[in-house]
Amino acid sequence: MNMKLLPILTLALLICSPLQAGKLYRWIDDQGKIFYSDKVPPTEVQHKLDTLNEQGIVVDRVGAAKTKEELAREAELEKRRQEQQQLIEEQEKADRVLLRTFRTEDDIIMARNGKLASIDAKLQIVRGNIRRQKSQLAEFQLAAADMERAGQTVSPNQLKEIENTRNQINSDYQGIIAQEELKQQIREKYAADLARFRELRNLKPDQGVLPEKADSPNSMLDTLVTCSIDCDERWQKAETYVREHATTRMQLLGRNIIMTHPPIKDQDISLTVSRIKREGSTEEFFLDIQCKDSTPGEEHCKSPAVQEIRKGFRALGQGTPAPVESAPQEGGEAKPSPGN
Repeated sequence: MNMKLLPILTLALLICSPLQAGKLYRWIDDQGKIFYSDKVPPTEVQHKLDTLNEQGIVVDRVGAAKTKEELAREAELEKRRQEQQQLIEEQEKADRVLLRTFRTEDDIIMARNGKLASIDAKLQIVRGNIRRQKSQLAEFQLAAADMERAGQTVSPNQLKEIENTRNQINSDYQGIIAQEELKQQIREKYAADLARFRELRNLKPDQGVLPEKADSPNSMLDTLVTCSIDCDERWQKAETYVREHATTRMQLLGRNIIMTHPPIKDQDISLTVSRIKREGSTEEFFLDIQCKDSTPGEEHCKSPAVQEIRKGFRALGQGTPAPVESAPQEGGEAKPSPGN
């Protein structure tokens, strides 16, 4: 007998059998054999199962039992769908808050400018403190130098005062960097808020950057460079750069700070570079440019010549600084500060 006819004969016998008054099931085992029965053995429930009526027509179909891998994939897919739904709900909530908080684009811009102005006010205070600390440090160093010339020993307390003032200056510069980074985060957040607001209101996007006050100073992060290799060599280049471009003589040359004397004339440029350790082997060099605290001095700090000094220092991050015309320095040279 042809073995291919056996399933058909089995089906015909089962359909014609008086025992078949209920359901008839059909399945295919792992070897591809077709089986018909009015009962499904427990060992076969994992296969795809067809239910046939009395005429042998399929009236129901149950898929094969899922494997562990398939169940795991479905569970992972469901988890991703739930996470996606949560993100959608969070975005919808954020959109409602955005539209309740701001009525116009100008509201967003004014809110951003207000936060930036608040930080700028704090930075002005910090920069004023740095000016005073630099003057104080100059007095401490001068007193120590006078004592050495007179053959006297500089006391440990005086050395400690010099060290503490220098460390405070460096710490204040780290605080400035943190505040400037915060300003950048604020700009990015409000730029995203404005873009989303325009989407929700179907407004035409602006072509330029969000407007800030016309007299807003350059971000001090413009003179922040990062290095992870050859940092000592780049620190030497930073010292050379300060010597070439500051118009005031060197006041402090240390392991973590290079500083020239405060500006005296309206056209003076005082430079300070601080060296800040970050995680691992990463370091940051931060250049602060200080002009005289006067209207002409402030205008000089906005001049193209000073902008070129900023640009040239940024090139330290790529290796050799860009060439900038050197500034004439006052006479005299400072020794490394006591304690360095």
